[in-house]
Amino acid sequence: MSTAPPAPSFDPAALHRESVVFNALDCTPLAWADETYLAKLAASGVTAFNHATVISQGYDAAVSSIVGWQRRLAETGGRVFQGRGLADVRRAKDEGGVAWFVGFEDSKPIGDELWRLESLHQLGLRFLGLTYQNRNFAGDGSGESANGGLSRFGRSLVRECNRLGVALDLSHTGERSTLETIELSGKPVLVTHAGLTRFVDSPRNKSDQVVRELAARGGVFGLAAKAGFLSPGGLREPVGPEVFADNVDHLVELVGVDHVIVGTDVGDERKYSREGMARVRRLYPEIPIIDDDLDLSRIHPVGMGTPADLPRITEVLAARGYRAEDLRKILGGNLTRVLADIWDEPEYAPAAAHGGTAA
Repeated sequence: MSTAPPAPSFDPAALHRESVVFNALDCTPLAWADETYLAKLAASGVTAFNHATVISQGYDAAVSSIVGWQRRLAETGGRVFQGRGLADVRRAKDEGGVAWFVGFEDSKPIGDELWRLESLHQLGLRFLGLTYQNRNFAGDGSGESANGGLSRFGRSLVRECNRLGVALDLSHTGERSTLETIELSGKPVLVTHAGLTRFVDSPRNKSDQVVRELAARGGVFGLAAKAGFLSPGGLREPVGPEVFADNVDHLVELVGVDHVIVGTDVGDERKYSREGMARVRRLYPEIPIIDDDLDLSRIHPVGMGTPADLPRITEVLAARGYRAEDLRKILGGNLTRVLADIWDEPEYAPAAAHGGTAA
């Protein structure tokens, strides 16, 4: 008979407040970047986040989106500000603000023109999804049954990301494209928000082979807080946050705690509508995000459906028996360590340096 883990010897809420919390993916649209959303960010305890500024748009739309967000951040009085490196993560922690980093979920804005990557990097692009679900100039997304891998241009794009210091995100990238990018890249790469085929056999999720190869080359993996990604029954009935912990357990058993990060893919819940999710289901039927009944309440595990719910991850993992030092790694330490390599910066000091709760 299995026994429950002992109660943690630390206060999970205090540890969350004291830690550097770097969410590797927030997907809130600019239309909802109001004071209500900012209050949710404040409640989440997040220090920094990669923001899905662009999902799958062209170059002009990408530039417009970045500038739109920059203007909105300028109105927050420094509560949320644009981050360009790890010094900004330090600043956010020291000043009690939030560092916002530009990320794209698709390299579509770059098209087949590498100069655009450098232009966007100058505007602040720091995270780049190689593909979304469909094929682009770089390679095949996870929605392409051909699974064709990287293109010649895609290989050049990977090298240019390495040169500039843009973190490559393979969350939506096809299996072959993912493995080829991991092998080619001279820097660690990321999966910021996905699930595991061990639990849900979907092309949107990642195999154990991908996880092993990613970790072997220094990369890190973030789990999306989407019920259908995490549990085979997640689209049919409500599931609790324990399914998130089950997936973390598998990652830790597979490659160790040093390769697990937080990447919730949770945006302001007001963005979801039945009409919008019907469109997602029509365009990307391979993504296990919602069932035919379009029940919005089952998109996320119970209690994990809004940016304000980020502390629930710390709570559920602490209850599962994770140590304080390992939680600090998962919450932000692992991602900042890898970004120091990708961005060619000094490694960020451990969260415990800010007075973190003792284990």
